[in-house]
Amino acid sequence: MKAIFGFFIFCLVLFLYLHIQFHLKTSDDLEMYEIDSASKDKFEEICNLRQPVLFDFDNYKIVQTSSLDYLASNYNAFEIKIRNSKDQDYASEIYMPLPLHAAVKLFNDDKNSSYFTENNTDFLQETAVFKNLQYNDEYLRPYMVSNCNYDIMSASQGTQTPFRYEINYRNYFLVTQGSVQVKLAPPKSARYLHPANDYENFEFRSPVNPWKTQPQYTADFDKIKCLEFTLNAGKTLYIPAYWWYSIQFNKNASISCFRYRTYMNNLAILPQIAMYGLQIQNVKRNVAKKASLDELKTKTSSQEIITDINETNNENDNDNNNQQHLENDGIMAANEVIQTTEISDL
Repeated sequence: MKAIFGFFIFCLVLFLYLHIQFHLKTSDDLEMYEIDSASKDKFEEICNLRQPVLFDFDNYKIVQTSSLDYLASNYNAFEIKIRNSKDQDYASEIYMPLPLHAAVKLFNDDKNSSYFTENNTDFLQETAVFKNLQYNDEYLRPYMVSNCNYDIMSASQGTQTPFRYEINYRNYFLVTQGSVQVKLAPPKSARYLHPANDYENFEFRSPVNPWKTQPQYTADFDKIKCLEFTLNAGKTLYIPAYWWYSIQFNKNASISCFRYRTYMNNLAILPQIAMYGLQIQNVKRNVAKKASLDELKTKTSSQEIITDINETNNENDNDNNNQQHLENDGIMAANEVIQTTEISDL
């Protein structure tokens, strides 16, 4: 019986080990595949090679109902999240809610190429867009899927997203409007990119700007080879896990994002998920400026001291006035006594 139980445990551990290793596997070949059409099984086999894949995803429903123009004309009062790509203060909240019509105006008026929108799951769920994406992505969904995350992205002209990577099993980016430029780097480039694991925002990024490298990172970035290409409307890009990417938006461009996890993928990235959960529990943000307790105490003490001094001075003045009145009354009484005595003597 013990032998059977031990064999069962061995098989279970081996099963988990093989699946975790499968999901952590990466490919560092600097090449991208482009396919015209493929069956579902063939498509999954190609994606399992862990190489970027460019293909046409001709789904009119998704492209039509998730483009920026369609959303702006039908859901302009709903809020999306805006992020400043040039703001490096990650200790504070990096997203700001803004109505869609105001966000579109911001993108059109932004001359510094700073703002883009992402992480808009709440917006999609509040509108009918979420269901349109959910009902029409069967071809993209991997087998044994457990988590489906949908998003939309857009930005002002020339805005670039941070250089980062995903840890999801499948990551698809469908250009629904306009065009974008993409830069990709294989996972082995991480040693030269100074990666930062931001578990608070669940983002794994690099401070290096691949479009205009900062002087302090030039020596390291020169050792990296990147794939750079243009995505037009209707094209879909599959980015494998742990591949670095950055997107530069052209005018009025928008992207629909599809991110999927399987049960074994969740098990493989369990350490990152656990760190994210712990970090969320330990973070408290101040959305408005607050005065410190010491300042309030100092102000209160100073006011109390000033009040006490004023009250003391008033009391002293009252005492002096009362004493002066008493002295005057005493002098007058003495004069009356003297006068009375003199009259009686007469």
